[in-house]
Amino acid sequence: MQAIDILWITLTCLGSYLFGSIPFSVWIGRLAKGIDLREHNTGNPGAVNSIKTFGVAIGLPIMLLDIFKGSLTIFLIDKIYSLPHFVSLDGRNPLYTIMSISGPALAILGHNYPIWLGFKGGQGMGVFMGALLYMNPLVYMACGIGLIIPAGLFKKSGRVSGAIGVLLSIPAALFIPFCPPWGGIHSDWVLGINGFVHLTQGLLVAVMVLALFSSVLKNIFTKSSIGSTNWFTKNS
Repeated sequence: MQAIDILWITLTCLGSYLFGSIPFSVWIGRLAKGIDLREHNTGNPGAVNSIKTFGVAIGLPIMLLDIFKGSLTIFLIDKIYSLPHFVSLDGRNPLYTIMSISGPALAILGHNYPIWLGFKGGQGMGVFMGALLYMNPLVYMACGIGLIIPAGLFKKSGRVSGAIGVLLSIPAALFIPFCPPWGGIHSDWVLGINGFVHLTQGLLVAVMVLALFSSVLKNIFTKSSIGSTNWFTKNS
């Protein structure tokens, strides 16, 4: 491995974490409302609590920015590591696979444990969904359905619904053969006839789920000291 490759890996990992760690909800809340989001409703500095606390006009752009963090991270990795420099003479490109899988997970960890907030951040769902949206919109939809149905129909906690959605996205990523025209992740490291199993997609999602679980599992069985974690409940 060349020194320039080590530099690219270092910059990618550090950049993914730092970009994911930007606390849009806290910074925008302070600028727009002059309050600290962490002191209201669930106390979670995430997009859902932003909507519950600030309203749709401010909360929705914050949610879109969190989604953007995931989409831009995987977009840049997909484009940069597709360059001829990273492709070996025999056509292999292991760095593309490794960084496609690890980069979005580091962005989620950055969101969940941001250096700017003393490593106490959000849940990472927006970043996760943003990465899915770029990687494969059908997997994004499968995760969304798995999230919305238990939350909306069965009134499960948003954290429980989130866990269901992200777990459903793993088999969806492995077997949904959709080929987005903007990226090559779907065609990287496949198995079976005509690439029936999309290993890079599946592993990318699985590693992101592991990054999410440190935060998601903690909140499935706990209740914030400030308010409920149910997305459909607004607290005073």
